[in-house]
Amino acid sequence: MPDAPLLGPTAFVLAGGGTKGSFEAGALQYLVGMERIIPDIITATSAGAIAAAVLAQARTHDEFVRYVQEIETDILAMTRTEHVFGQQPWLRALEGTSLGGAITFGLTEGTRPPMPVIFANDEDADAASPSERILKRQARKHRRSRRRKAVRMVTGAAHRLPKARRKLRTSGNSVLNLQPLGDALRQGGESGIKPIDLSLVTRPGLQLRLAVTALRAGVLRYVTEDGTIVEDDARTPAPGAAAGPVDFIEGALASASVPLVFPPRHLADDDYVDGGVLEIIPVKAAVQLGATRVIAVVAMPLHLAREERDFVDGPAANIGVRAIGLIELAHRQRENLAVALPVGTTLDTIDPVVDVVGVFEVEPGLLRINKDYGWLRAADVMAEGDATILAEVAEDTHKIAAARLRAWHLEETLWAAGGPKGDVLAGSFALLREIKGEIQTLVDRRKQLGFPVQEGCEAWWTEYEVHGGIHPPHLPAHLTTTRQ
Repeated sequence: MPDAPLLGPTAFVLAGGGTKGSFEAGALQYLVGMERIIPDIITATSAGAIAAAVLAQARTHDEFVRYVQEIETDILAMTRTEHVFGQQPWLRALEGTSLGGAITFGLTEGTRPPMPVIFANDEDADAASPSERILKRQARKHRRSRRRKAVRMVTGAAHRLPKARRKLRTSGNSVLNLQPLGDALRQGGESGIKPIDLSLVTRPGLQLRLAVTALRAGVLRYVTEDGTIVEDDARTPAPGAAAGPVDFIEGALASASVPLVFPPRHLADDDYVDGGVLEIIPVKAAVQLGATRVIAVVAMPLHLAREERDFVDGPAANIGVRAIGLIELAHRQRENLAVALPVGTTLDTIDPVVDVVGVFEVEPGLLRINKDYGWLRAADVMAEGDATILAEVAEDTHKIAAARLRAWHLEETLWAAGGPKGDVLAGSFALLREIKGEIQTLVDRRKQLGFPVQEGCEAWWTEYEVHGGIHPPHLPAHLTTTRQ
């Protein structure tokens, strides 16, 4: 018989993952809004640290509801990258060139997971319709075109390269900077991000730990709610001047400073980068602070989907991203969750299986899908009942997210100028209706089993997902499924 849970502090643990944190925003909306859970402790890393800094202003349930909603607004504001991320001088020197655009694209849309296979039944790829096969060929053609353009990009930017090279000597430790985000967190602005009230953060009633990595000392530390830097036991102040105190906003930005993408930030006597270098999911810190109920919200899948590309003869970049990046990150996440828990302490992990968005996603439609996915996953994890039914419902949740993702990608081809025409357009639209019908079936089954769904989820199968640009005149204003 398992040990009875202890009555004690509740902790939210918010992982890193860039704008993949939209999944966390949805999970928090469910936990606070539906389950009415409010934390006594928050530990967080990277993007989770930015969300935690906002959330740390709350103490009452109503305040937590308010700031959870603010987190969603902040994440959507990040799709307007010019309001959140600043370009380093060397990249700014390439502004307006194809090479500069390609670098920016690589960090935003380039980090997006590949387009999923658009089949009504993924197990039977050979049964793909003509429109499906054409869409797959279009995707392959687009990838080849991007590779061919690489050389032309360098040639086109040749006259800017000397200036960029000079700037690189003084600002070459990163591609972007977080100064616009820092300004917004301090004083607001046109981004829509609201400033953090430090007087609310430092009130009694909540313990906060933001994970940071000290480059000089080579250790993991945490920034607390009052700007003190503590060691990796989450309690002991760092030695001497290393303890600070430091500017709280600077601490949050340091936790989110992904190496090479953003520059390190100087805090006290050291230079700090993303805490995710050492700890992406700071469960251990929550336990060290005495939490007996720990709810970890993860932004990135814990297990990778099989990748079919050829790595033996493929480019080194693909090998590096897969091995040093994705595989290593997934392993570290699982390692962070494998913490020895004291008797009576519980750990619930809310994690995605379907990878929906990129690390620096710029499409609001994809972020909304990911947020809704987080809401459903939180509902699944917090539910009680028959294990078989719970597993079936969780599987349906992944299918809903995957189907909406397939629908978004398919709609993008319909939205694009010069998109499918004639029979291909008709076939693509029929496939879209079929996918929407699948979503409706999955949601109906969830309702029949008594599991919660978001208000307004009917739009998932009656409307298009969110896209940029004007609605194409050749497409119906609304969708109807193939079901009667």
